[in-house]
Amino acid sequence: MEHAAHNPDEEQFIVRNLKEIIQILTDLSKHHEMLKVSFNHDVCLTNIISVDVKNHSVYLDIGLDDAFNSRLLASHQVVFSKDDGIRIKWTSTSISLATLKDGKAIKIALPQTLMRLQRREFFRLATPIVNPVPCLIPVSDEANPVDRTLELTLVDVSLGGIGVISADPLDSRLVIGASFNQCKISFPEVGETSLTLQVRNITKVTLKDGVIKHRIGLQYIEPSRGNEGLINRYTYNLERQVMAVASKM
Repeated sequence: MEHAAHNPDEEQFIVRNLKEIIQILTDLSKHHEMLKVSFNHDVCLTNIISVDVKNHSVYLDIGLDDAFNSRLLASHQVVFSKDDGIRIKWTSTSISLATLKDGKAIKIALPQTLMRLQRREFFRLATPIVNPVPCLIPVSDEANPVDRTLELTLVDVSLGGIGVISADPLDSRLVIGASFNQCKISFPEVGETSLTLQVRNITKVTLKDGVIKHRIGLQYIEPSRGNEGLINRYTYNLERQVMAVASKM
């Protein structure tokens, strides 16, 4: 395995958990995702053939151009990236040639870190309707100084914020621009966050049975690295569930 340098702007999107890295690379292989290979002034496309967890290695398809392959194998820094949809990128410093059952392949060490960026304007993932995820928001005000907690239900989640649903009438503290500290969200199979959330938008929704609800968009405010990791893992789990359902249709 090997470390890679990342830009400061990418730091919050770096995945360091080995199991997550293996799962991300395995999913890229399973769905035959194309990766851009960049080194010096050369660029080509490849895809992951397999992930060898036992030997901490990753095997990728090799091109037909022998001269290009020679330059690739001689390079000391190669960037592998997926730029469409969810961006994934890592750097490898040791490239070698391997012979598999089906022919020759590129062999690299399993990266110890990679960047995974899910831009929120592209992806807002619906959360489960069965066993919904609650969001606990502590509130207090001058009229009611006793601390109390609003329990709202998540309807979607992204790397930038969440959407929750609230009954009518809407609590008086839930206004655009209001911020709330120590908000708790227990993401299933991931862990509990403690976040500062700010109300960014409120939309009144009338259901088919005439019941009025309010959808509230909340933005994460300077989440810690630990909270960012939890959010990343939960959104990644949701994406995998969506892909698993789609593959069965």
